[in-house]
Amino acid sequence: MADKVDILSFGAHPDDCEIGSGAFLLKMKKLGYRTGMIPLTEGDMGKGTPEIRRQETLQAAKILKVDVVEIHNFGDCRLDDNHETRVMVAGLIRKYQPEIILAPYYGIEPGRGLGHSDHIVCGNLVTHAANFAHLEKFPAEGKPHNIKGILYYFLNLYQKPSILVPVDEEIPEAVKALQQHTSQFGPLFNHGKVPSFLETSARVHGAMIGAKYAVPFILKDPIPMEDPMQYFKKSKK
Repeated sequence: MADKVDILSFGAHPDDCEIGSGAFLLKMKKLGYRTGMIPLTEGDMGKGTPEIRRQETLQAAKILKVDVVEIHNFGDCRLDDNHETRVMVAGLIRKYQPEIILAPYYGIEPGRGLGHSDHIVCGNLVTHAANFAHLEKFPAEGKPHNIKGILYYFLNLYQKPSILVPVDEEIPEAVKALQQHTSQFGPLFNHGKVPSFLETSARVHGAMIGAKYAVPFILKDPIPMEDPMQYFKKSKK
């Protein structure tokens, strides 16, 4: 199937996938997996026009080497988790048949920045849509599809991650991808604030596992493990 991807990252706005999962997507691509990212809004309430923000997203996607990028207009600051939007997102999941989905963490404290209401809604919406996408009678387009799991991004530094993925080689390219969003972050880039935030977060999480940089995720489902001894032998090398 030409459109099928292994890993599909959903974001509420253009730039969300890049900030929360860009380095991870690039690493997974290097490992041979097909990747994709889907912003659910055009970021029309932020700086720049929808047309500009679409173009910036496409430029960033090229740097991250994603196989699929699809930009929707569910409404910036108006994103809603309801039956209609669940049907639409479930249709996207059925279309691309990912094994793993990435989405903003819905349990973050509300507020400006990571706690934007669209981020929280996006996490809930994608979670429900992924659950319903496998149901035979759910009225979404495409054949039912059952994902293997969801990894949630956008963690504050005080939140304990479930998984840390080392991305020493990928962070420079992830920063470069984020720099394509000049309409949103232009002045901040001039002062180094946005790259500094991304790199600082990655450095803090990398230090937890002995890497230079790492990307954090929360995993809500437990991980089955037949032989914990083999895991600890591998992780402590």
